[in-house]
Amino acid sequence: MGAFAVAHLLYSVTFLSSRYATYSASSLNRFLYLILLIVGGAFYIYLFPFLQKAPNSDLLTPGVGIYFILITIMAALAIRTRHAATLLGSLSFMVSDASLALQVFKVLPPIEHGQIYVMVTYYLAQLLITVGDIKAVENKDDFSKWKRS
Repeated sequence: MGAFAVAHLLYSVTFLSSRYATYSASSLNRFLYLILLIVGGAFYIYLFPFLQKAPNSDLLTPGVGIYFILITIMAALAIRTRHAATLLGSLSFMVSDASLALQVFKVLPPIEHGQIYVMVTYYLAQLLITVGDIKAVENKDDFSKWKRS
């Protein structure tokens, strides 16, 4: 969980980098931030009783809370990039992690092929975030060329 938390931090830093154009926050963005906050918070609240039953719950419960804060921030910063692939990748990452949490903390009965759902959404997330990042670099390069002309 720690390594993935660091990955979400690094994605967040990337989404704040100069390769992504800076936009002022629109009311749509603020609405989407609110939706993400509500969904992330509601999922953690739903998961909380199951975390309390887990071994090492005194360490796991706040750790999972911090992790969900980090992934929610990453998704919010993906909204800010205004790249659909980046946003969809971040949301797919959230779905992957939520699916994994539901299985690991025994919220749901064992799901046949549950790991396939987790891995498909995980790899889709990586692919989409990468595509969004490549597009951001290409757009930045195109803008730089246009500006010099």
